[in-house]
Amino acid sequence: MSNSDTTPAQTEERKPRSGIFSKMKATSDSQKIQEMDLEDWLELCKTDAGAYANFADRLVKTIGEPDIIDTKKSGNQERIVFGGKKVPRYDAFSEMYDSEGVVNNVVTYIKNGGTGLLVLRGPVGSGKTEIATILEKLAEKEPMYVLRCKKTKQMSPFNDTPLCLFSNSDVSDEVSSEYGVPRRYLNEVKSAWVTKRLEHHDGDPLDAFDVVKVYPSRDKQIGIAKLDPKDNQSPDINALIGSSDINRIGDEDPLDGDKTLSAGDPDAYIPGAFSKSHGGVFHGAEFFRNNPAMLNTFLEPVTTGYFTGDGGVGMLPMNQLIVITTNDPVWQDILKKADSDALHNRCHVVDVGYTLRMSEEKKIYDKLLAKHGFEDKPMAPGTLDLLAEFAVVTRLKPGNDNALEKYDPYVRARVLNGEIPDGADKKIPKIHELREKASPMEGLEGFSIRDAERNLVQIFNARANEGIIEADTILAVETLRTFVKEADDKTIPSNMRDTYVARLDEVAARNRKKIEKVVNAALIDADDGVCQTQFDKYVEYAEAFVNEETITSEGEEVSMDRIEKYLTTMEKQAGVTQAIDFRKTVVHGVNAELAKIARSNKGLAPDDQQDVVVKWDTYEPLAKVIRAQHEADIGARRHIVKAKSEADLRTEEEKRQYGRFYNNMHDQGYTDTMVNRMLLEIM
Repeated sequence: MSNSDTTPAQTEERKPRSGIFSKMKATSDSQKIQEMDLEDWLELCKTDAGAYANFADRLVKTIGEPDIIDTKKSGNQERIVFGGKKVPRYDAFSEMYDSEGVVNNVVTYIKNGGTGLLVLRGPVGSGKTEIATILEKLAEKEPMYVLRCKKTKQMSPFNDTPLCLFSNSDVSDEVSSEYGVPRRYLNEVKSAWVTKRLEHHDGDPLDAFDVVKVYPSRDKQIGIAKLDPKDNQSPDINALIGSSDINRIGDEDPLDGDKTLSAGDPDAYIPGAFSKSHGGVFHGAEFFRNNPAMLNTFLEPVTTGYFTGDGGVGMLPMNQLIVITTNDPVWQDILKKADSDALHNRCHVVDVGYTLRMSEEKKIYDKLLAKHGFEDKPMAPGTLDLLAEFAVVTRLKPGNDNALEKYDPYVRARVLNGEIPDGADKKIPKIHELREKASPMEGLEGFSIRDAERNLVQIFNARANEGIIEADTILAVETLRTFVKEADDKTIPSNMRDTYVARLDEVAARNRKKIEKVVNAALIDADDGVCQTQFDKYVEYAEAFVNEETITSEGEEVSMDRIEKYLTTMEKQAGVTQAIDFRKTVVHGVNAELAKIARSNKGLAPDDQQDVVVKWDTYEPLAKVIRAQHEADIGARRHIVKAKSEADLRTEEEKRQYGRFYNNMHDQGYTDTMVNRMLLEIM
């Protein structure tokens, strides 16, 4: 081909790869299959325990060591929740919220060998599948070593490890002592595929096999397999154990061209999930929903390390982490149908419930917002708090023998969240009492994460037909009411519907009070000129009272009786009980602030100095008194916020207050449409 026939793509030099693509290429290169002969593999065993590591060893390595959190040194909330104990946290499970106990249980099981069936029991959306998926991903990070046929260059379809060649034979002790392979690893079963090749080569493994270092892969179903639930009536045993490939029967034998493949030949066999996941992780999603006959295929193999294949193919190895997810009703049902003793002896059950900590529930919602692209959409303060609070209180139970029924569920929720609820008049339990007397089903029923996800989407889209995508507490209550009203018995059991309604009614009532406080506070702050005047007057009168001095106002002496009456009136409206102590505290606090301002101004040029004034809302104890004073006659100023625009107001002061009110609301994160809904709710 002449130069004129060369395309620009052929003559142009390859552009340098960007950092992202270079990293992807490097990762791919590092995980390419590597070949070695058996003798090199044995030599590697002397220096690299990964050469003979089993699935549990590899998972433990990729999980890594935990960060040990001393909760005595943590914030008050975490210290209360964990009782000041040291808590392990694994980075691999960092996005599993409020799951320290569950994760530690799972990791301990794997560290102990991971033999049997790891059963993750919990309601929908509690995180069972997420844990199983994390374990699948972790399995991909460490390589395993698998036999490969020298003649065909085919890797064992049953993931046979080189260990099987030396297991339970007359050379096991020699391999252990000379190459450093612990004796406990030399108990691997040979597949029929391995046995056939050994026989073909007169028992010489060096002629029959070499070894490949390969990374487990979910995509390629190497060392990892997931089985979703099938038809409950028709057990698909072959999905687990594999089956003869009728399309290959009669084909030429890959080892001997003079022979053909027959039924039962391992070279005419389709591996099942047991074989695909051998040496790695098998994930049985909601496995107990399958026909109980499928469970019987597990019970012996998890003990013996092998199972019998279909169609006379013989023994096939089975040694992997088996993770099964289920919910409690299905689990209880399978116990009745299956051989309970055999099942119990082989199962390690870990309960994965919903969180009962509102702060952790909100972290889950943050993930859901990002998933649906709502993280940057307007959302009113308290929206996720309201949803999390409703979710947690629906999950609470009356306790063993109704021992916890005497406590307000919203108080219980705050205590379980590590908070110290306000209100000395309420019965406030200790967190250890709530845990000791809790029902075993607490956290395993109630408003699910999937319910929360559906409701979150509907909340944001509630006004989508108006071109508005946003969320607030009023839309949240409306959406939850519709959800409770329209939910079927599977979503909300009929015996729980009244509880949901009652919990939601209380959430709505509490939300209305919060909205009133927010609106009132913003309206009061809009009238800051009057508030500052009241602040200054109270401080002046309180200082006169404390110093037992009369004062002069507008040329007239103000008597002590008049000072006392003014102070008492304001204090009563705010619920101040220790009036004299309160006045002394205010005077001391304000004077301390004035002194601080004076010190900071010392030596500065007049233009650089701060005004020697304490703003009314910077000293919260007195600001609370002033707000209470204004709330008593707030109705007289509500016409200001009801106005559609400043043009509807009479005076410049009202217009100023109107603008300041909306600025106050905007500063807190409320949009105009949210404010309008709030005003309609309370007016």
